[in-house]
Amino acid sequence: MNYPDPSERADSHAASALRSAILRGDHPVGSKLPGERELSAQLGVSRATLRAAITRLQGEGLLRAVHGSGTVVLDVRETGGIEMMAHMAAVDSLTSGDPVALLADLMELRRTLAVEAIGLAAERCTAGELLALRSHVAVQHGLRGEPDRYIASDLALARRFAGATHNLALVLVANTLVRMLDRQPGIELAFLVQADATLRFYDRVLDLIERRDAASARRYARVLIERLDRHMLARLRAALVPAAAPTTTPLEMHP
Repeated sequence: MNYPDPSERADSHAASALRSAILRGDHPVGSKLPGERELSAQLGVSRATLRAAITRLQGEGLLRAVHGSGTVVLDVRETGGIEMMAHMAAVDSLTSGDPVALLADLMELRRTLAVEAIGLAAERCTAGELLALRSHVAVQHGLRGEPDRYIASDLALARRFAGATHNLALVLVANTLVRMLDRQPGIELAFLVQADATLRFYDRVLDLIERRDAASARRYARVLIERLDRHMLARLRAALVPAAAPTTTPLEMHP
């Protein structure tokens, strides 16, 4: 049996604490981190552990070592990767007062990828992959009363659609996006408020994929996912900020 290395746990903990401090603005963009002795004392770790944590954050695009000058804090918007959004959401430092701003950005990216994935799936998926997609959606129809299993099924379905494109780059981006969505605050409500409409959408999309009508699949997906997302975010904002919530009407689906 392989046991976790205690030094790795300390490294991860120190990186998380330092990352959060940077995203909160405790160490502003362009500033230099305190010296090793001071910073290791602040974080309660050894200097060796601190160095490992800093190396990790350098790899994430948060820090850069400047020879003879120290370690400089970088602008995450210029140097960070997409997975940084999950950390930003946890810190809740860059949402401009909107409790679902980061989720909205992720959903917009998901929508862009989903439209193309559906179109490519219509062009490329095999009969076996289409059958697997239909079976997956059929099972998901029965999970509406089980929130955790429904959400897990929905995220797994996104991976299936990506796999049906036969595009490895798209598959890997989809994997990253799914992991990030799974960590977002409020994700349960976001997935469940339009479950019935979402499932009707899946049924219609699969019909278009079966007909190999990629143009119609893309067009339908673009319109319907945008509508679903708009209503979903409105409902989520209403739940999180009732006083400022706009009035919304039930979503109507017209496949």
